[in-house]
Amino acid sequence: MSNLFALLILKIVLFLIPVVSFSHSQDELIDSYNNKSSNYHPRTKHFNFKKAKFTNHLIFENSPYLLQHAHNPVNWYIFGDEAFNLAKQQNKLIFLSIGYATCHWCHVMENESFEDLEVAKILNKNFISIKVDREILPDVDKHFMDISKVLTGKGGWPLNVVLTPNGDGFFAGTYFPKNDLIANLQNLRNIWKNDKQRIFEISQQVKDAMATTKNLKVKLPNNLQVIAVNELLENFDEFDGGFGDAPKFPNEAQLLMLIDEQIRNPSQTKLTAITTTLDAMASGGFYDIIAGGFHRYTTDTAWKFPHFEKMLYNQAQLSMVYIKAYKLTKNETYKLIATQTIDYVLREMKDKNGGFYTATDADSEGEEGAFFIWSVAEMKKILGVEFAKFEKYFDLSHNTEFADRHIIRYRNISELTNNNFIEIAKLTNRLYLARQDRSKPFLDNKILLSWNSLFLKALVEMSSIDNKYLTQSQELANFLIQDFYTSNNKKLQRVKINNTISQEAIFVDYSYFADALLDLFDSSNEVKYLHLSKNLTNIAIDKFWDIDSFGFRLSNNFRINNKNKDIYDGAIFNPNGVAYNLLNKLAVRIDGKYKDIAQNLLSAFSQQIIINPSIYPGIVGNLNGFKNGYLRTVNYGYNGKIKIKTFRNKITINIAKGWHINAHKVLQDGLIATNVDVKSVDKILYPTGDLMNLGFSEEKINTYKDEVVIDYKLKNSMPVIGILNLQACSDEVCLPPQSIKILLNYGKL
Repeated sequence: MSNLFALLILKIVLFLIPVVSFSHSQDELIDSYNNKSSNYHPRTKHFNFKKAKFTNHLIFENSPYLLQHAHNPVNWYIFGDEAFNLAKQQNKLIFLSIGYATCHWCHVMENESFEDLEVAKILNKNFISIKVDREILPDVDKHFMDISKVLTGKGGWPLNVVLTPNGDGFFAGTYFPKNDLIANLQNLRNIWKNDKQRIFEISQQVKDAMATTKNLKVKLPNNLQVIAVNELLENFDEFDGGFGDAPKFPNEAQLLMLIDEQIRNPSQTKLTAITTTLDAMASGGFYDIIAGGFHRYTTDTAWKFPHFEKMLYNQAQLSMVYIKAYKLTKNETYKLIATQTIDYVLREMKDKNGGFYTATDADSEGEEGAFFIWSVAEMKKILGVEFAKFEKYFDLSHNTEFADRHIIRYRNISELTNNNFIEIAKLTNRLYLARQDRSKPFLDNKILLSWNSLFLKALVEMSSIDNKYLTQSQELANFLIQDFYTSNNKKLQRVKINNTISQEAIFVDYSYFADALLDLFDSSNEVKYLHLSKNLTNIAIDKFWDIDSFGFRLSNNFRINNKNKDIYDGAIFNPNGVAYNLLNKLAVRIDGKYKDIAQNLLSAFSQQIIINPSIYPGIVGNLNGFKNGYLRTVNYGYNGKIKIKTFRNKITINIAKGWHINAHKVLQDGLIATNVDVKSVDKILYPTGDLMNLGFSEEKINTYKDEVVIDYKLKNSMPVIGILNLQACSDEVCLPPQSIKILLNYGKL
């Protein structure tokens, strides 16, 4: 009887104590380490007889970044219940550190601090430490980056934030040297021990600063893009191109808006800003002349000295910029840069099973940029007598921050001809083959749905000037559908690493993928891509749409603030801006209901857009297209019943079965003729049409049906905006006429 009573008392006590689930014992950590394949190499300087001395909870993860830290003496946890529950139970502060696998300063801080036994002792005794891969959890990264900006006015990686046990941030910073980190940790530990209220007050102030405010709906002017571009040009660097001071980032969304505005309202000022920037970025340093592809940013104003990471999203977005710039200017150099960049990704970032890797590191052999720089002696040895020819094209006099080694950079890219580039390719190919024997930078082999979707969009854009890339587009799309879309429960997954799919997708995945699929439908005319784009958009609306304040949440993660939504285009296109475009595109292809959702999305942000429109180029540009006509080579009318494609001096109009449009020469009063209004035209050749008996007319009607091709010739080769006037009719009814803006002379002629 006494034993039963004791057992009852024990159960009551256990019930009163908060239960914390510890998922991994120390033995399990060691077992997981021992079960790694022979290809696994612990990244640490602490070893016992060739075995890593320390193993923490990150050993169970497949993220390359988290595994880089799996053998730090710091007892890292992942961002999840176990760490947060432990912090509450032990009443400890949380030290949260965010980075990614190819981040140079993340590596520096790891080597200086997270591998350091003194730092580890302080963290393990006084804090619960959490590591986050910002590329796998961008929603978590954004939340804590916003906290950092509130506290310090800036952000970056590595991002280090200290939280209360409840997860509220009150201290933040980026890279800390070891001694500074120790001093900060000790100070925060003492404040937590002796003056918790001070910490709670700061964390509350941060929450108040990040609290959602109800945006008022503001009417945006029709010339908003003009205002945004003028604002952008005020920050243009006339000497070196780009916008603002060092460090220089490519700002792809702003460049795309600028190109769009140059087509609509040409001016030498805008054209100079475009060409100066694109020439400077392609001249070498920021651009890898040897293999193709762009680095992430440069540390100087002249695009000479890059931070040497190569990210998939940069290759995708900058490819789009250079393709559109080529179609605008007909400058073959821009086509070459875009082609080399796309081909670099296809050649060096593609997984053998499909999909494309995330990034390559800035470092190799323990030195930033070592893989990419050259001594004159090396180049002379490789090129021999042709080194003199090489020097004719490349400037090796000033472009070095690496003792006697150089970043390869063109002397003047704007003066080079196609024949020059053919000769240059023979020289750089020899350097490329020699470079392949060097120790290569670390490759982050994550396959991210969102970034692959951006590259899919770039491939589709590339196919508009070289049709061979359409096959590559379809292969990538089909791979992403097969591996990331589970049709049985109709949802997307986000990450694939070593053939293992994980992590439920967040809004950016749905937005980018649905948008890219819609582009692919336009180019391939395969209706399956249209239907899946629509389905994914509907799922995203169900999962992420804020029914109270409008706009899309980045995710549904309950540990972060999802009420604050934004449309800012930073290093990567903002998913709300992409979604606004996606919804409007669906509205003209399938169902007008999406236009209402798009307008509600816009209203959620209109108050902030009007204040500083140049920092929201994605949604500003797409709003301009919605109000003033999209400038695309594929357009639609009558909810997809009419498809118009402009390519190579032809306007091709595809008409849905059961419908027709009036011919150019109509036989009855009151019918709207098919007609193209365009300036600077030499000739337009309309087909004669077919006479049809229709139910609403006793006389025969002159019509076009199925497919009609209108040939045209303009007086110059520059892009021109035209207006296609037409009227769609069935056997029983004629719909109201439409006037659709079309883009002529845009692309390959």
